[in-house]
Amino acid sequence: MKKKGFLKSLVPMTTIVSLVVALSIMSVPTAQAAETVNIGFLAALSGPDAGWGLPGLTGNQIFIDRVNAEGGLLVGGKRYKIKMYAFDDEATGSKALQGARQLVLEHDVKFISAIGGTSADATHPFLSKKKVFYATLISTDIMPDRPYLIGGGDVTPRIDMLRPWYHKFNNPKLKRWAVTSQDETIGRTCQAWEVGSAIAEGWDVVYDKHFSLETTDFAPVVTAILATKPDVVSLNLTWPDYVTLIIEQLYLQGFKGIISGNYIDTESVLQKVPAEYMELTKSVNSFPLFDDPWWGEPSWQHEFIKEWNAKYGPGAPGDLHRKITGIDWDHMIMLMVWAHGAQLAGTFDPDKILEALRAAKSIPTILGPAVMYGKDMWGIDNMVSPPIPIAEVKADCKCKRIQAHIKFEEWFEARKDTIIRVVKEKGQYFDQRK
Repeated sequence: MKKKGFLKSLVPMTTIVSLVVALSIMSVPTAQAAETVNIGFLAALSGPDAGWGLPGLTGNQIFIDRVNAEGGLLVGGKRYKIKMYAFDDEATGSKALQGARQLVLEHDVKFISAIGGTSADATHPFLSKKKVFYATLISTDIMPDRPYLIGGGDVTPRIDMLRPWYHKFNNPKLKRWAVTSQDETIGRTCQAWEVGSAIAEGWDVVYDKHFSLETTDFAPVVTAILATKPDVVSLNLTWPDYVTLIIEQLYLQGFKGIISGNYIDTESVLQKVPAEYMELTKSVNSFPLFDDPWWGEPSWQHEFIKEWNAKYGPGAPGDLHRKITGIDWDHMIMLMVWAHGAQLAGTFDPDKILEALRAAKSIPTILGPAVMYGKDMWGIDNMVSPPIPIAEVKADCKCKRIQAHIKFEEWFEARKDTIIRVVKEKGQYFDQRK
């Protein structure tokens, strides 16, 4: 892609950057940890939302194993082993609150990896009172009254906001945008930001609806979408299991336009539709693969996928009988950010960690250097904002490949007035969601 204004495609990372080296501040390699710091994993490990949660255990564990193998996390001149406790919240608020209480009161966790949404709504009063970091995948959960809730390692909803720009940039003749997602907290909020961005980019939004969580037959949903004659069908933050069913219907009903989404589990989708169809529809989503030539080799990304395959791939001790997904590394980003902040601050005190992260000019993540951002979107600068990869599905490898790597902040600053106006009209701005 051409470089234009805010568009800065980052060069591939050609130097191996160890997960531990990225955190090495005042390193003492021979020191051994005398104490342990506990973290939690509070997310859907079963049910239709599990695709956003369960795989994330692997990336977190890889990071934990690497840190512990080096003697522990160095904070304030002392080394700490990291131990993770997991709880299946089934994407329901009551289960999430039960899990949060168990993780904090029984295991004294200082940090929690999570998906967010309804679970974030249910847990934030308790976790705010206890001053425990809750790292949601998506930044839409960030609000001023949730001071210890951070998000953004997952590029949601920024990828959903940039996809209308990406398709228009590649083909200015496209006009008609259709979008759908499940009817729940995350879907409603993320879709509002996408619709605002589509309008800011000059799209005619011809379909903007949500489907029930109980939906099992997506044929009527897709028929209604296609009746609006869209150039692009966007799936926004539709849950992975639903994505596969919707794309299958788009294929069966003969859609020949562009399919665009937050996350497409290529392996699952290709069991339902041909790879050639996915390439024909220029299927776009984020959550890149780390064997992508874009990153270069050797690179931090390639080192991660090698380690994942050695631990969880075919024939490995923890063989999961599946390929690596974008979620395997997604939760790890925020765990790394918290650990980096603790090292910068020299303490596990959450207020001092936040202060250190906001003061940092650059925060290392596996997607590239990030900054703390988000006050105009969420009322507080608790969003970690790394560059956003945009990938398309390719038939030759039956996989997705990065096409661009975009900095978000400059793009948003030029369009935020229009986008925020639409989000407010839809009742999804942070101060409207209580």
